[in-house]
Amino acid sequence: MEPFTCDCQRLQTGPVAEEMIVFSSSSHVTRRLARLCVGAKPYTGGPGWRLSGGACQLAAQLSALADALKPGELAQVQVMPLIDQQPAYWDVMPLALRVTLSETAWFPESLGTLHMAFQPVFDLGSGAVFGHEALVRAQLGERLIGAGELLSAALAHGGLHLFDRLARQLAIHQGAALTEGGGHLLINFMPGVVYDPEVCLGSTFAAGLENGIDPARLIFEVVETEAFPDLEVLQKVLDRYRREGMRVALDDLGAGHSSLIYLESLRPDLVKLDKSLLLGLTLADPRAELVDALIRYAHQLGVQVVAEGLETGADLAVAVALGADLGQGHRLGHPMFERDLAAEAAAGQLIRIQAAHS
Repeated sequence: MEPFTCDCQRLQTGPVAEEMIVFSSSSHVTRRLARLCVGAKPYTGGPGWRLSGGACQLAAQLSALADALKPGELAQVQVMPLIDQQPAYWDVMPLALRVTLSETAWFPESLGTLHMAFQPVFDLGSGAVFGHEALVRAQLGERLIGAGELLSAALAHGGLHLFDRLARQLAIHQGAALTEGGGHLLINFMPGVVYDPEVCLGSTFAAGLENGIDPARLIFEVVETEAFPDLEVLQKVLDRYRREGMRVALDDLGAGHSSLIYLESLRPDLVKLDKSLLLGLTLADPRAELVDALIRYAHQLGVQVVAEGLETGADLAVAVALGADLGQGHRLGHPMFERDLAAEAAAGQLIRIQAAHS
């Protein structure tokens, strides 16, 4: 891959803090901090307490403090480093995020071990494999690190842009063969890291060309749609993908009050039903009417519906009965690495919809 040329593609680095100031704008939480920071010196530059020690000692103190606070209190505590006895105002962050930062010192190293697992997505009508979703992993020794933990670490290290970009490129490089013969490759991305589609997506498009992939085989899925409220910016990002001939998807239909607004306004090619709607669902469940209405509404807009989280034959039967177009879940296929996919395809085991009903 080409060297990074944009500052937002590099991890933030800086001098090591000698001390940390913990503080809160809440008077209640400030009193709680006073009781918890026993032995800590007050900060003379404002309300707060100075925690001192080496990097390991500071990390242990912050972690213990976070454990002692209730969730609502923890959300109101900020941490600011002191560097050369001067407050680093530019580096203030929530205590929980600072603890994650100290507990994920492995993150920079993990970026060199990123690789993809691919989970099959099936056409529920024909039983054929529609495509595969690329799911990012990292391997540090014997430890396999999943996407959720990697995302939390990336946020704490100021590396979301870099991580998201690397994941998109790797998904294309490692999953290119899965698009041969008409298969689709579903690739997750976070819209908040694409500040300028023309700049931020260039390397992704280049990876597709380099691997000779038909752009129509690539589907880019917006994750955490509800957490990104700027519809205008999101529309520009999706339009940029589409100008390249690629398709787009949204996740978590039915998860929040605005999900239908996103669906109607953005008109994605695919939409995934929120897993909570399908969990333990039966046709007699009152939720079945809601899921049926959501699927019919999506179809009226020309959007294909993916039922994910299908863990049992009963889950699969309900998804088919309610009219979902595509299905994904452990009942149909687990995420697999490239070598495992090749072995399973050779054994003729990828198309298993009929068997899953039994």
